[in-house]
Amino acid sequence: MQLRHLSTFAAVADTLNFTRAAERVHLSQSSVTEQIQSLEAELGARLFDRSRRRLSLTPAGQRLQAFAAELLKLAGEARAAVAEASDTVAGSLVIGGLETLCAVRLPELIAEFHRRHAAVELTLKTADSGSLRRGIRNGDLDAGFFFGEAPEETDVRSEALAEEQLLIILPPNHRLAGRTEVGPEDLANDAFLVTQPGCIYRRMFDEAFAILPKRPKPMGEFASLGLIRGLVEAGLGCALVPRSALAKHPGHVVAIPWSGRRRTAPVTMMWRHRRVYAPALAAFLATARECL
Repeated sequence: MQLRHLSTFAAVADTLNFTRAAERVHLSQSSVTEQIQSLEAELGARLFDRSRRRLSLTPAGQRLQAFAAELLKLAGEARAAVAEASDTVAGSLVIGGLETLCAVRLPELIAEFHRRHAAVELTLKTADSGSLRRGIRNGDLDAGFFFGEAPEETDVRSEALAEEQLLIILPPNHRLAGRTEVGPEDLANDAFLVTQPGCIYRRMFDEAFAILPKRPKPMGEFASLGLIRGLVEAGLGCALVPRSALAKHPGHVVAIPWSGRRRTAPVTMMWRHRRVYAPALAAFLATARECL
């Protein structure tokens, strides 16, 4: 049983889609199909049910999925142990982060890590918080950065590295533009611009106004903080954002510190737990703790 076949099987089992699995393992779709067929022939069992419109695991495939995850984890730990013994910090890392963090907080970290460990090839990807957590769980990402506390998960570790101040951004002519801070009661009747449910920024809004019997009604849901900032500038409403959302492009908005129950949001680093960490990942985690 070849590890590359197991890796391909794990990608297909996780995505239940040959095209997305091929993208994950950097193979053509035909190569993915061939590897799955080879694995099925070797095991003498069908691993996927292809008879329906949606691909699904057979009972045999469900059994193999757990073993494949463990075998691939052990293989990764074996490689890490060998690399650790050689005392070489090299290889490649894929790091993920929210777009705001990738633009403001992570560049300094990436630059400092490269200065210390130039032999490590780094890839930085932006994604929403849900995608970051999934990427860490399935091995697509070595580490991820987002706002908020991480839920407890098996085989995943997280650590809050910094606190980011929360701000209310208002149009320049807003009645509260001269205030030094504002709280939930001050904005109970204002229109708010929010991101979609499930997004960490939407969760910040929901939690910030949870103490009110009736929270402000969002006037619309938007895809990015950049768009929300522009709409606030245009006078369409208010928004609750972390300070780094204004760091590169403050625009013509009024930013006032939030005085609600929680005035900051943690900047959290998450990674997949291993018995032995590859030297490159161990060095990156240590550098992040210093720089953030």
